[in-house]
Amino acid sequence: MTADSSWAVQAAVYGQLSINGSLTSLLANGSASVFDHVLPDAAFPYVVIGETSAKPLNTQQTQGYDITLAIHSYSRAAGMKELRGIMAAVRAILDDAALPLSGHALVLCDAVSDEARLEADGLTRHGVQRFRIVTEPA
Repeated sequence: MTADSSWAVQAAVYGQLSINGSLTSLLANGSASVFDHVLPDAAFPYVVIGETSAKPLNTQQTQGYDITLAIHSYSRAAGMKELRGIMAAVRAILDDAALPLSGHALVLCDAVSDEARLEADGLTRHGVQRFRIVTEPA
């Protein structure tokens, strides 16, 4: 059985998000505002590669994975405009992307859902986007 492709997917997503000028120009510190671990003093706005789930997707010929990956976006700007702009940039980068996966082949990368909300602190806007990524062995 092949290794779970979740790490290869996360590395590829991080690479795509952190090099894309249309996204990084919207973030507080450019590519340094794409995280998988956020320090408490991080400047807003920023993007976080969040939780993943991976399900084996095996056939008689291949041993693939069906992965759901969440991308979280955070803003402290008044209103939802800044957050929605960041989310639109993330979607443009990842929806139907040709992610370069180490040791795995990409079958598809599709946007599944978007959600934007105001957090309980009344200041922070939080966007959650989910992407379905299917892989198979290289």
